[in-house]
Amino acid sequence: MAISSGASVKKKILPLLVVSNNLGNQYNSDVVVIPGTTQNINSVYPVEVLVKKSFSKPTKFQADSIFTIEKNELGEKITSLSSDVMNEINQALQIELNLE
Repeated sequence: MAISSGASVKKKILPLLVVSNNLGNQYNSDVVVIPGTTQNINSVYPVEVLVKKSFSKPTKFQADSIFTIEKNELGEKITSLSSDVMNEINQALQIELNLE
């Protein structure tokens, strides 16, 4: 799963984490993403993951804000996250989606 810029919201470009699986991403025109923010990083809830490395500023990814976006709306790939961080993202998604 890769981090990409995209989704211009109120003229601000958000970092997006693609959380849909690679096999599905090969065939679909849409991808499932969660947004990242550099705001309110002092409070991190169980459905959020704070990433301190990989970016110029600590960025909090919000699994409670899942949405779908067309691939052509994504910007360039910024980075990939470590497997440890992705495990935290998976846990946050499991909590948000009530998966066991």
